[in-house]
Formats: sequence, structure tokens, C-alpha cells
Amino acid sequence: MSNGINASHGKTIAELVIPSKTWSLHPEKKPAFTTVDEAIDYFADNNEPLYIKVPFVGEDDDVLVHVNSSGEDVVFTISDLNHGGESRVDASHLKNLSSSVVELIEQCYDGKKSPETM
Repeated sequence: MSNGINASHGKTIAELVIPSKTWSLHPEKKPAFTTVDEAIDYFADNNEPLYIKVPFVGEDDDVLVHVNSSGEDVVFTISDLNHGGESRVDASHLKNLSSSVVELIEQCYDGKKSPETM
């Protein structure tokens, strides 16, 4: 498994997440991207994993979903000690990003918390 995000995968994810009013996309330990162009410029110089911050409905908590590439797959991972899990999506199906990430979160949290949608 790669430790970074493929630039074309990152671009597609940025185009989907950055316009969202609820989700945010950012590199590790850095502020969220504010524009798609900012993200694309970042991918040109960096091959690092990304993080999607997804809030829960009606709660102050967020879940961080780690995102990296593994060949043609995009791998979404939740690394919470109590609620971990992983999901792989072929890059050709990234347009279904929202449903893939929401489904992963619901599985990891046993439906006890509902994630906001994009």
C-alpha cells in the first residue's frame, strides 16, 4: 500500500469535497484546502495521504478519514481505536465518494452516530 495519494485521485477528491459545506479535505496536520487549485498545487509537490473531516449530525465530534492510493484503488481508513475500518474504491467510482465514506463511517460506528453528508 502506498503512503500517499495519486495526484489524479487527489484532484477528483478535491473537486468533490472542497465545495462541500460540511466536509473538509486537508493534508496531515495542516489546515483544510480552501480551493481546488490550492489542492492541485499541493499534489504537484507532495505525495502524502489526505484526510477528510466528516462531522456527525447534531454532535460536536468529527471523524477523520485517512485517504491514500493503492494502485488504481483509493483506500479510506478510519484509525480510531474503538471504531476502525477500511474501504477500497476503484478510482473510476470516486464520483460515489460521499456514499462510500458515509457507509464506512456507519459500519465503523455501528449506526450509533450519523455522519453529515456532503
